[in-house]
Amino acid sequence: MKKTLLLLLACTGISAVTMAQDDKKNTETYKPEQGMIAIEVVFNPATIFNSSRGGQTFSLPSSGGLNQGIKIREYLGNHKVSRGTFLFGIQNRNVATVLFDSKGDRVDAQDSYFQWALQFRPGVEYHFDGTKRLSPYVGGELILGFGSNKYTTESLNASDEIQTSTIKNGTRDFNNQYFPWTYANGFSVGAGLIAGFDYYIAKNLFIGLEINYAFVYNKRNKVVVEVPDQETVETKSGSNWYFNPSAGANVRLGWAF
Repeated sequence: MKKTLLLLLACTGISAVTMAQDDKKNTETYKPEQGMIAIEVVFNPATIFNSSRGGQTFSLPSSGGLNQGIKIREYLGNHKVSRGTFLFGIQNRNVATVLFDSKGDRVDAQDSYFQWALQFRPGVEYHFDGTKRLSPYVGGELILGFGSNKYTTESLNASDEIQTSTIKNGTRDFNNQYFPWTYANGFSVGAGLIAGFDYYIAKNLFIGLEINYAFVYNKRNKVVVEVPDQETVETKSGSNWYFNPSAGANVRLGWAF
């Protein structure tokens, strides 16, 4: 609640300053013209006003955590805007571990966490007239994504030789601990309704808010467990879906060129 209040106060303060500077006789438009492109990030001013709280000041937009990609808009006219949020991500993390052989000697090993995702959310927006600075809009977007992950761990066999075991597309490791995966696993498809507004604090520079109400279906990849000297085990994974708004409205900061 405190974080939301800070966000609203920040937007209100910026709007008040810019409105005070806005001369009603000035007919200059602050909004992008047809053919321009805009890029935006999520802006969290609460991290500035309250440094004890976690979180990033700037981040990439997402819908319920499904996608944290680059959002691009193209202005097709005074009212029509096409948009797309794109992500091609690869993450790999190696964690050093220590093993002890049959003699009690130390052996250096490691665990590896690898994941990738390809996600695309194309959409359209319809912008209402608003004012010289304010541009409210509604729209919709499609959601399409693919992702996979792999966990690799090293251990010692009876001959004190390092062997490698893997878990592909799993949620827990060999110790039944959850993996810290970032990307959605498997195939995801869906559609969302969006509504929001842009407020131009300077020419082609805006802040805004947006909410998203989406339906998303996710079919996870089958889990494959490979352990040396054992048969490979393949397990079918289930599916899940949700129909709900995104976790919270985000303050956006964008610029057009």
